[in-house]
Amino acid sequence: MSGERINYYKHLGEAVAHLSKVESILADGQLSPELLELVKLRVSQINGCSFCVNYHTQVLRLLGTSQLRIDLAVVWEESSCYSDEERAAFRWAEAVTQIADTRFINDRIFEEAQGVFGDATLCELTLAIGMINIWNRMAIAFHSDHAMIDQLLAKKRSEVKV
Repeated sequence: MSGERINYYKHLGEAVAHLSKVESILADGQLSPELLELVKLRVSQINGCSFCVNYHTQVLRLLGTSQLRIDLAVVWEESSCYSDEERAAFRWAEAVTQIADTRFINDRIFEEAQGVFGDATLCELTLAIGMINIWNRMAIAFHSDHAMIDQLLAKKRSEVKV
């Protein structure tokens, strides 16, 4: 990969600020910080976003997530280290992220997610999945500079309540 193509933060400052505000609202929502980050990691793996995989892996470490749980997110279905809630979130995240391929989400996956999360929290989870898909697409399209991760992590360190 060549270097950064465009620093989209510079050109979309106000829009990025609004996206960041949505992220703040989600962080204060019903989903645990670890679950949110695991979902963001899994979606970033699906999308092949090295910037976001790098960042969310490091955030998970900040949250105290074990290296095993981080490493096995890519093969979560074969691993016993995730809760039923996390498994439902991964299944929903994969279905929502890959919707362009399938053009639908089957009722079984929807009903499982709705049963685990309820309506309001499932809406939050779906918004979080949509947000990480936006960030993935921007980072992949414009080759986000991994040097920015240190800056983002410094901000995250001040927010993390462990």
